Amino acid sequence: AKRRKSKNERLQLLQDASPSDDEDEGDLIHHAGLTDRPTRQYWLNTYFDRAFSSLARVCANYPAITIVGSVIVVGLLSLGWLRFQIEKDPVKLWVAPNSDAAQEKQFFDESFGPFFRAEQAFLVNDTDVNNPGPVLTYETLRWWYNVEHRVRTRKSYDHGYTFQDVCYKPTGDACVVQSITGYFQNAGDDFSAIDEMTWEKDLQHCTEQPVDCRPDFGQPIPVERVLGGYNRTTQQAADAQALVVTWVVKGRNPGDPGLAKAEEWEQSLKDLLLDVQVEASERGLRLSFNAEISLEEELNKNTNTDVKIIVISYIVMFFYASLALGSTTVSLSSILKNPAGALVQSKFMLGIVGIIIVLMSVSASVGLFAAFGLKATLIIAEVIPFLVLAVGVDNIFLIVHEFERVNISHADESVSERVARTMGRIGPSILLSATTETVTFALGAFVGMPAVRNFAAYAAGAVLINALLQITMFVSVLAMNQERVEAGRADCIPCIKLQGAHDSSMPNGYGGAPFSGQEEEGWLSRFIRKTYAPTILGNRARVVILTVFLAIFGAGIALLPEIELGLDQRMAMPQGSYMIDYFNDLYAYFDAGPPVYFVTRDLNVTQRSHQRELCCLDSHGEPCLADQDPPWSVTMTGMPEGEAFISRLSHWLNDTAVEDCPLAGAAAYSDAVRYNATSLTLPATHFRTAHTLL
Repeated sequence: AKRRKSKNERLQLLQDASPSDDEDEGDLIHHAGLTDRPTRQYWLNTYFDRAFSSLARVCANYPAITIVGSVIVVGLLSLGWLRFQIEKDPVKLWVAPNSDAAQEKQFFDESFGPFFRAEQAFLVNDTDVNNPGPVLTYETLRWWYNVEHRVRTRKSYDHGYTFQDVCYKPTGDACVVQSITGYFQNAGDDFSAIDEMTWEKDLQHCTEQPVDCRPDFGQPIPVERVLGGYNRTTQQAADAQALVVTWVVKGRNPGDPGLAKAEEWEQSLKDLLLDVQVEASERGLRLSFNAEISLEEELNKNTNTDVKIIVISYIVMFFYASLALGSTTVSLSSILKNPAGALVQSKFMLGIVGIIIVLMSVSASVGLFAAFGLKATLIIAEVIPFLVLAVGVDNIFLIVHEFERVNISHADESVSERVARTMGRIGPSILLSATTETVTFALGAFVGMPAVRNFAAYAAGAVLINALLQITMFVSVLAMNQERVEAGRADCIPCIKLQGAHDSSMPNGYGGAPFSGQEEEGWLSRFIRKTYAPTILGNRARVVILTVFLAIFGAGIALLPEIELGLDQRMAMPQGSYMIDYFNDLYAYFDAGPPVYFVTRDLNVTQRSHQRELCCLDSHGEPCLADQDPPWSVTMTGMPEGEAFISRLSHWLNDTAVEDCPLAGAAAYSDAVRYNATSLTLPATHFRTAHTLL
């Protein structure tokens, strides 16, 4: 009894005195002088101490009103979920709407329409990693002819749309398909017209002179768009390891009925190509592909998978928080000695409420900003629950741990006064951390990039609301839980009072103040208080710690230039996605980078000064209109002007490619030039090329 009394007194004083005769010498505190230094009081800290004490006292005295009020406020804020929307358009996510790039994109779409929808497939011969070989044989070509025929005739599931209904037709009738089958257009759908003895020679000629092997839509197909994985200087086209095929679907703006039509057909195309993958595997080949809808579907699949991870994480945190909070008053020995008492001392329900508060703060924040029309992103849906969970749970531990210390040191006070004293001590720290976190995230809301801005706004709101609920609703639940403990009622089922939970050896009974069931500190608390904290506060330790962290900081600054810009799209794909193989093949075999557009605005090329700003060369590098009188020169004196220029331009843009005019403008530029015959101006034009490989 004497030993227990001395231990209780030591804990009530919350400091280590010189070890008594009854104590083990192992309880000595290293650098004990650090704990004897007087603490200076600051007026601001005193003010917040009183403010948080008053708030906590009210919440503890009126728990029902506080809890119901908190639920009502969160419920009202959560009504904003009715306007909840997720932004999935990458352009609207990562480009500021007032940036030059966004404004230029808007001008492009308004002038020329949205960008094409590309459906692309790679047929590769690399199933034998040690001996990859050419992908093309006569039989493989025959089979692929059949595959493309099936693609052209494939009907969508609901309305029976075919490729002809959704494809891009620059000349008005022929769909754009970039494939080596376009080199054999004279054969049409009759593969037997392709000579088995000369097909390799014919293919080689077409890759060298694509203007002589134009497809139905009339525009020559560059070889790098249809074949890959071989050296075009030293190898023949038939040696290519990869066959590339691109079906071009006309782009549509959101809300356009044509968009739903295209997506419906793309879904049927995706299912067809999944079947073709099996056929390719049987032939010793591998097929990878991408439909325009594939990326969004795979990202959503990843998000749906992450929902399970989020749910599991929260369930794990439920048990961890409940067990960890209960460990402040329940030990293994107490469970074995008095199971009924341990059931009373358990804080499982308190941990559950703490996690529910985190979920409430996320719901309220999303609802608040959704009500103001701020769209969420997949990043918000996946990251913020974890972020707020990490930020919110630690405050709960701090509050409960401090409350247990106050239960020991101020045992004679009422529950509400102990709760008030707890929040007076810990409240300023919570205020400082919550303010810092909220302001930090709020500053991110000033970033122009919508994805970052929206994430920062949602996170700031969630962190702030979580902190407010912790200092109000959680405090009320904490007070009610302590009253339950001191009344000897079971955790989770407070209507049941456990008679066996009473311990006559403890002051005021088991579970009552001043001591809540534990006879001594846990080993971790003792280690931190007596060894760890005094050690790192020593002069030598502080020098070493600062030196190490400054070295790490300096190394980080020095290595900043090594950070690679950009995001590998494969990293965003769920594990096992068919899109990963597609991106691998895209980087390995497609010899063209992303498209690059040079756009002119309000250019009057009927005037000589504007004509001189543009280059005028034909397909052979010779000056165009060389036979003009006077002939063309670098001064552009031979170029037509005014109505003559518009007349020639109109004629050229309406011409389809024929043998005598293989570079007629209908296929390549009919959608790229906007001219006004009345004002003799070109409101908008663009020239498309390709970036180098990234």
